[in-house]
Amino acid sequence: MSEKREDPGFPQGEVGERMLKRMNTSHAPLRDWGLPHYQWQDHLHILDVGCGGGATIKDMLGYSKGSIIEGIDYAEKSVEQAKLYNAEDLGTRVFIQQADVAHLPGEDNTFDLVTAVETVYFWPDIKAAMKEILRVLKPGGQFMILCEGSDPDHLDWPEIDTPLTIYRPEELVTLLAQSGYQAASYDKGPGQFICVIGQK
Repeated sequence: MSEKREDPGFPQGEVGERMLKRMNTSHAPLRDWGLPHYQWQDHLHILDVGCGGGATIKDMLGYSKGSIIEGIDYAEKSVEQAKLYNAEDLGTRVFIQQADVAHLPGEDNTFDLVTAVETVYFWPDIKAAMKEILRVLKPGGQFMILCEGSDPDHLDWPEIDTPLTIYRPEELVTLLAQSGYQAASYDKGPGQFICVIGQK
């Protein structure tokens, strides 16, 4: 029987574990370009949605001294790997659990920043997810979306099992406005890199 193919939308088993470890490294250029778009301060409360292998969380620990960073992912394998990757800070500055973006475990007005790196492609109802993120953001808080793919007409990614939607930055800005965000903007980087930020 052939080995199950990689599926970044829902990592599973040994294949998923290898993929998550590789993506921690391969997504570094996107994180290095995109995360500085935020005006970092110390002692923030941050949520990383779709935390994958946990590298975004570890990066953000360095950007914000004394911050508390929570991570969620709906794939059990991602939660496992993200915890291992951030083991040094787990339970003190880092808290990771299995959850769905459509039903976030936080209370209203909790987070200064919510990040979504390489994950909005897989959200079945992106408007509902954006509204749920808006709920947990503090007034004035920001939601940052980072994507490597932003032009569905010129993308040669391999086929995967999980349904996937590629959004242009203008589409994401419109969706943020329709979901209740007060301000939204975007920047384009190398290749198809985009950073889209909405503010509550």
